[in-house]
Amino acid sequence: MRVSVASGMAIVLAASIASAATFDVSCNSNHASYYGQNSARNQKPLGEYCKDAVEDVIVLAFMDGFPNVLLNFANACETTFEGSTLLHCPAMAKDIKFCQSKGKAVILSMGGASGAYGFASESDGAVFANTVWDMFFKGNASRRPFDDAVLDGIDLDIEGGGSTGYAAFINQLRSHYAGDTSKPYYIAAAPQCPFPDAYLGPTLDSAWFDMVFVQFYNNFCGLNAYPSSFNFGDWDAWAKNKSINKDVKIYIGAPGSPSAASSGYVDGAALKTIYNSVRSNYSSLGGIMTWDVSQARTSGLATSIRAMLDAGKSCGGSHAPSPTNTTSVSTSTSVAATSSSSQTAPGVTGTDTEIYTITTTATETITSVSTFVSTYQTSRTFESTYTLYHTTTYTYTQTGASELAHSSNSSVTYTLSSMAPTGVVPSPEPLSAQCPVRGAPCAELTQGCNDVGYTLCLGGRWVVYPCLAGTKCYLFGEIALCDWGLLHGRRPRCDVQPIQKMPSKSTVTASIDAGSEHRAVFTTKGISSRIEYVPLHAEHGRFSALVKLQTLRAPFGNNWVLRLELPAGQSIDHVDHGLTVANGTSIAIQPNGPAKSATRMFVLLAVSGRYAGPYRMPDMAKASFALA
Repeated sequence: MRVSVASGMAIVLAASIASAATFDVSCNSNHASYYGQNSARNQKPLGEYCKDAVEDVIVLAFMDGFPNVLLNFANACETTFEGSTLLHCPAMAKDIKFCQSKGKAVILSMGGASGAYGFASESDGAVFANTVWDMFFKGNASRRPFDDAVLDGIDLDIEGGGSTGYAAFINQLRSHYAGDTSKPYYIAAAPQCPFPDAYLGPTLDSAWFDMVFVQFYNNFCGLNAYPSSFNFGDWDAWAKNKSINKDVKIYIGAPGSPSAASSGYVDGAALKTIYNSVRSNYSSLGGIMTWDVSQARTSGLATSIRAMLDAGKSCGGSHAPSPTNTTSVSTSTSVAATSSSSQTAPGVTGTDTEIYTITTTATETITSVSTFVSTYQTSRTFESTYTLYHTTTYTYTQTGASELAHSSNSSVTYTLSSMAPTGVVPSPEPLSAQCPVRGAPCAELTQGCNDVGYTLCLGGRWVVYPCLAGTKCYLFGEIALCDWGLLHGRRPRCDVQPIQKMPSKSTVTASIDAGSEHRAVFTTKGISSRIEYVPLHAEHGRFSALVKLQTLRAPFGNNWVLRLELPAGQSIDHVDHGLTVANGTSIAIQPNGPAKSATRMFVLLAVSGRYAGPYRMPDMAKASFALA
């Protein structure tokens, strides 16, 4: 770690943080920091961050898939149990115990900005609490990612989906906590600063929390908006008036460096001013949270935070949770699959909701915009309409399909135009009783949707591809897709339908299956993004495709760049509303012209170009999106 201080001061500072004290949740001077996503690209082993007293709470990020458990700790753990995708992290297990020996609390964060997670029912949440206890606490699971290490708590960083099941999850987990008095256990949450939180609001009001790490970044109410729009007071009022735990502690969530978030970073001096003001005015203050430890240590902000926290330290308050009525659900309990559950888009009303409409019309035989397999197509006219949050409305229309099919020099013409939100909310559609279940028998050439994601019949059995956090699967005509927006006013369809196989004369050979993804999901500068590349047509050496770029929560204007790695012999020579810079098969796409909206979170690009040999899709694992 590099710290720009005089050598004498460095010695004094090192001495002040050398001795560790046991974490006290009642104090206003705690520093919690996330570990596991290698945000600064220089993440060290966990134990390295526990050799001093800079952090009090280490939050392991993330369990980004549940109830089917998926873990992701970047370079900190990359091994799995034999025959399984479940991570096995013995080195992290050793470091967890070392950190705890230094008086630090180590908790596991569930969720994150991208992932496949959520509960279909309250009972699902309660059942999963048993799984978590068995795998990460003092249970007896046969496969424990951290072996015999026992964590100190759970953090809910829920940034997608609905609130169903989380209160039941917490209550059931707390029942396990109550049965073990050998150590304290904690429940934390990491909402975004707009109050109430769109995803965790109902859960925060109805379950016991010890700590709330409010993300004061990537939003209008971030640290950079202090004092005008900074809203710690809203969270303090919630802590005193609505929280079940009246001693809950609210943390000031801060980016660890300018590159750790798209907005909200402030330097140590500015953060000290904010912290001191909050400490003087709000008794619910618990300390500071940083995203993430690699960023905060590299920038030196972590050391500044430790100094300001120690200077203003005070502790007090009782944090023993009062008894609650909980329903104990044993791990052997099985929950029958249901057809679907409907979620209403939380926190979106009036002018906060804009309608995004895609209308795709095809009168020639073209490749379908299919979520599952790009080697399927439709030869009839179809239309699809769906809604999203906080996006400019566009209509996409394809013309010239016939010309493209018969001329190697022609290209598809696209029109993108803005439309004002209509304010019309479609009435909910009834759900089908057909709900594909993973591993259940099915008819070949059939696709569908269920509560988890989109499904495809392979080898006579349903294969389920989970939707990303905050998205649901929908069927529109012959299109099956996962998308954001929770389709305000429209329910996800739990259904199946046949799909048509592409005639052999087609030259499109790429397929989207378990080994070839048409989308990329990643985080850069705190912006969680998704890219989808959907081939529309490929014949006579010409191809056309749609490139869909979407961010989950942080808006972007006109200062972005999208990079793709094209297959050999392929080039893009036209991008609607975009400029391209090519270097061999590497291509960079940037916006062309003035930004339509500084707050947009969605870009739809129509691209066309040439290819040699069989048509192949770009490798989306090599795609990247960044602010220019």
